[in-house]
Amino acid sequence: MNARELLFLGIALSITGASAQEGKQNPGSLWSNKAPDRYRDSVARKAGDVITILINEVSTSTFSASTQASKSDSTNIAKGLGPLLANLIPQWGIGADSKNSGKGSTNQAGNLSARMSAVVKEVSANGTMTIEGVRSITTNKETQTFTLSGIIRPEDVRSDNTVLSQNLANATIKVEGKGMIADRTRKGILTRILDWLF
Repeated sequence: MNARELLFLGIALSITGASAQEGKQNPGSLWSNKAPDRYRDSVARKAGDVITILINEVSTSTFSASTQASKSDSTNIAKGLGPLLANLIPQWGIGADSKNSGKGSTNQAGNLSARMSAVVKEVSANGTMTIEGVRSITTNKETQTFTLSGIIRPEDVRSDNTVLSQNLANATIKVEGKGMIADRTRKGILTRILDWLF
């Protein structure tokens, strides 16, 4: 084997050894194969990705109704009996009045602002993503639970991986409280029974 063949053999062995060491951890190297890619964007695109929802919901509704009805009836029996009988029989009459009126109005306003993360559960064929998220916060034995679900389009995801809650389709946003404050603000059993009856 001449020098040229030995040179090619040495190069081939070095390449093979380098390929074998790629998957192994090198304690003396500053580079890690598990290091995150700083040039890859962090926008959610597949199932399992995490996305942040900016909740800012303001709702106002007003409804009012008014009804009014009246009816009046009167009948004089003596007028139909002729002049002679009308003088002998006292004036008989029947009358009735009926009136009905009613008014009602309702006003409701709500404001909810929060920031929470959700997980992409499913990606459909056209790219829309189904997301779900739950966030529970407990402070001094008072628990607030935020539940969110909906469908988002990939074009509504901003560059910082956030989506406005107004862009959620089939959105369900719930905030439930549990604790002493929630118990004290809830109606009692007797009050609820009376409200149901009356």
